[in-house]
Amino acid sequence: MSKKGKHLSHLIRIVVAAAALYFAFKGESVRQIIKVFSSLNILVFLAAVALYAAGNLIFVLRWLILLRTQSVHVAYWSVLKLHLLGLFYNNCLPGSVGGDLLRAWYVTMHTEKKIEAALSVFVDRAIGLACTVAMIFLTYWLMPKGGRETQFSLGADFSFVSLSLKLLLCIGVLAVLAAIVIAVMYSSRKLRPVLLKYAFIFSLSWKLWVARVVKAVKLYCCRPLILLLAVVLTFICQSMPIFGLYLVGKNLGIQANLRYYLMFFPLSWIIGVIPISVGGTGVMELGLKGLFGKVAQVTETQGLILALTQRVTWLIVSIPGVIIHLTGKHLPDKSAMGWLTPEEIEKEIIS
Repeated sequence: MSKKGKHLSHLIRIVVAAAALYFAFKGESVRQIIKVFSSLNILVFLAAVALYAAGNLIFVLRWLILLRTQSVHVAYWSVLKLHLLGLFYNNCLPGSVGGDLLRAWYVTMHTEKKIEAALSVFVDRAIGLACTVAMIFLTYWLMPKGGRETQFSLGADFSFVSLSLKLLLCIGVLAVLAAIVIAVMYSSRKLRPVLLKYAFIFSLSWKLWVARVVKAVKLYCCRPLILLLAVVLTFICQSMPIFGLYLVGKNLGIQANLRYYLMFFPLSWIIGVIPISVGGTGVMELGLKGLFGKVAQVTETQGLILALTQRVTWLIVSIPGVIIHLTGKHLPDKSAMGWLTPEEIEKEIIS
């Protein structure tokens, strides 16, 4: 990607984040939100931060186990620094290279088994995503029902049919716009080479991605117990920050059952993965505000407060990643990468 194109991509993500935040705060009283936050017990908030941090330590342990399975021997401390660096990139920077790609890139600098080390990141992400989706569905189907407080109920003005139709309409509009853009580019002599170039790059990237997934499956299928352990650790590390947010909600008097937290926050993580904003900023807050307000039968302001609490805990735990990024502590030594700048590394990864 050219320097101009990279800056345009950054600008678009920042604009999307700003627009989403505008709609998330639209109709809300910032003074009231600050007042509610000020009433939060500091110990409860620190407990939420600690649970999120502890969950990330377990996340690192899961990745380390996947590395050890392929006989990739990297110290836990080094893996932790790479994870924190990826966390910083995911949560704070608008770059086109996400934290997972950086983890995959840098972990290869710590071992001679570069392919196996990089594959561990993609397997790690696949397990995390699968468990996130599973948590949403398992929470819906297995959490007890019957009592008023445990029954999953919808707001009076919430309609799955209406929501589905709106979603299909949005998808249809985007598909039509994409088709128009492709048709215009293909019909233009100047733009057709650009279209074919990026179509080829996308096709090649897709084939490489599929090949990596197939190879990763073959590598790990012979160790089912390791995969089972990774799944268990995933559910633990994902549940811990959610429970911390549940404690915050209880302390603030938010009367939403735990099952809503176990469904909505994982759903917001999936939304946040979509690279249209800076770490999902604004998009996740807007989504959580709507979900808690429409489905959990609490006020939309309370849903927004929970979303903002999650964002603040993420930023706090991402601070060590900033230090690692500035000091270069994620590198094994000065000559391993030739001290490439982040921009040069981004170009290497994309190419």
